[in-house]
Amino acid sequence: MKNVKGVLLFYALLLIFGLSGCGRKQETKPEETLALPVNVQGENNSVRLEDDYYGYVNQDILKEIKIPEDSNNWSYFYKLDREAYQVLHEVLTEAVENRKEAKEGSLEQKIGDMYEAAMDMEGRRNAGFGELKQYMEGIQNASDIKEYLESLGTIYTDLGLGSLVMPQWFEDMSDSEKYALYVYGADLGPGKETLEDETQADLVKEYEAYIGKVMEFSGLEREEAAQAASGILKLQKDLAASALSLKEGNNPEVIYNLYSLENVKRLFPGEGMEAFLTSAGIGEVSTFIVPQEEQMKKIGQYLNEENLPLLKNYSLFCLINDFAPYLTPEIRDTYLEWNRAQKGIKEKKADEKLASEMVQSLLGFEFGRLYTEKTFTEEDKIAVEAMAYEILEAYRKQILALDWMGEETKAAAIKKLDHITMKIGYPDQWPADYGQALVISPDKGGNLIDNILSLFRAKCKVNKEKVLKPVDKSEWQMTPQTVNAYYNPSGNEIVFPAAILQAPFYDSEADYASNLGGIGMVIAHEVSHAFDSSGSLYDEKGNYHVWWTEEDRSKFKELTDQVTAYYNSQEGYEGRRVNGAQTLNENIADLGSISCITSIIGDDRDSLRLLFARYATIWAGKYTPESMIQRLNTDVHAPAKVRVNAVLSATDAFYKAYPEIGEEDGMYQPPLKRVKVW
Repeated sequence: MKNVKGVLLFYALLLIFGLSGCGRKQETKPEETLALPVNVQGENNSVRLEDDYYGYVNQDILKEIKIPEDSNNWSYFYKLDREAYQVLHEVLTEAVENRKEAKEGSLEQKIGDMYEAAMDMEGRRNAGFGELKQYMEGIQNASDIKEYLESLGTIYTDLGLGSLVMPQWFEDMSDSEKYALYVYGADLGPGKETLEDETQADLVKEYEAYIGKVMEFSGLEREEAAQAASGILKLQKDLAASALSLKEGNNPEVIYNLYSLENVKRLFPGEGMEAFLTSAGIGEVSTFIVPQEEQMKKIGQYLNEENLPLLKNYSLFCLINDFAPYLTPEIRDTYLEWNRAQKGIKEKKADEKLASEMVQSLLGFEFGRLYTEKTFTEEDKIAVEAMAYEILEAYRKQILALDWMGEETKAAAIKKLDHITMKIGYPDQWPADYGQALVISPDKGGNLIDNILSLFRAKCKVNKEKVLKPVDKSEWQMTPQTVNAYYNPSGNEIVFPAAILQAPFYDSEADYASNLGGIGMVIAHEVSHAFDSSGSLYDEKGNYHVWWTEEDRSKFKELTDQVTAYYNSQEGYEGRRVNGAQTLNENIADLGSISCITSIIGDDRDSLRLLFARYATIWAGKYTPESMIQRLNTDVHAPAKVRVNAVLSATDAFYKAYPEIGEEDGMYQPPLKRVKVW
């Protein structure tokens, strides 16, 4: 699932169990009445379970469902996301209807007036770039590199955004009780993997055309805009060549590079870095972490007067692109058209739905509080928590039974396991990031872009105060209405938002084995992330600390190399292979979770079949070809079908449940080739 902190550190510090990567898409009617597929009896099946278990279990629903015209996929994650959206859309509608009676500054007032501003198309046209113009002019009017970098610093300190360089405050990997400043590099648009994929040349051309259109909106003539787009794309490709891969960016041993203030200054020529840091309001920091060392060196090579026009165009494009959804209808639609091209989405969403999704997303935790009040029960929380403790105990037994790990490392692993904390449903304390933001309705002279900037500034102010204090371990990185879950290595915590605690993942009326194959798999997957190739480098306190003996770490590396090779052999989509290195951590977590939950069931064949059927069910989905290719390039998860068939083929318990599977069948893997870590 996508999301907001900066790609590399996001994956390094927050190992997301990215259920489907689906965003907020339009509701579609056909699937509302479909029953969950439990087609495990083998009657009237055109797909044999022996050859394709994913297709066997899900064949009925895969025949019936269609990808909505304004989406890139249909899946149960999409379906539950739409249901959450609908619940909150009703809240929003009520706020809009009653907005004139709402108290100034209240959540109801902000919801209602923000929606009205989003729907005021004429007002958006008249506002143009609004208050964003001052930041654009700061870039455009820079007369030298120093002034250019100062303009980037101003954008960062006011709005928390970056283009060529992006500082971000996160937990210090070596001391998770405090915040540290990570200095990241460049915005690479569609990303390193897409820019470097020769098969995606046509898509990259579309991206270049999109850049040109944005530069026209900035005020350039068409020919000049096209030239600017060519230069920007060339710059991004060059910077992509020096950027870390997704796999490397997920490794704390690679990205945890400590720099003193003096050493950070040396990354840029002259006084460039000092000018940026001072303008960004972070000149007093003495220690920095630089994850992308090579890219930062490459950026430094561009910081000269000859490249100033190119750099200004690049940062101007990045800034407009960041705010494109909130600008004029013409800029917004150009942005949406490019995003649809990347994902193969056929139709644009209606203005009403775009506006509702926007407000729900911007005020995520505010809506999350309303969502849990309407949908979440304490009984479900207690039941899921009980299952989680059973899974932790099963994982303990797995670790103690390992034949490749020594006693010293086992003791450290158990210590980490014993310190894992759980967050289920919603936060104990709700964030109030936008309390000081001013949202003004169109009838009082307000407009969307200025309201959005007010939210960004309010959030920045809160963050500046927050990072001066010890890390608040009670914070959540996902809203309760998010259909997802995650493990946070810096907190050594597993987190399950309320929206995922419903069918097909969890059903209070279902049998235990089925729930174990659904929400149990989710829980065990997150626990497994504590012991994947990156998460295993953090200790029980969430600190980057290698607690392994050298011999055990070497054995672990041998096993993970086998997992990488196994997934490299899996077809992801129409002849394209899964990237086993890129998806390693998620694959370790999938394999570990199935091993864990099947150990709870034991040899009960009927229960194992129910567990496996539900596991296959939760991954049912369809994706556009464009989306499948994008996911293979940029997702750290294997495709859904692979996450079912490759995992189950490597699981001994699967052959206990289905002894009819033989060497000639597609699902069969010889015992010696069944990869396993945990």
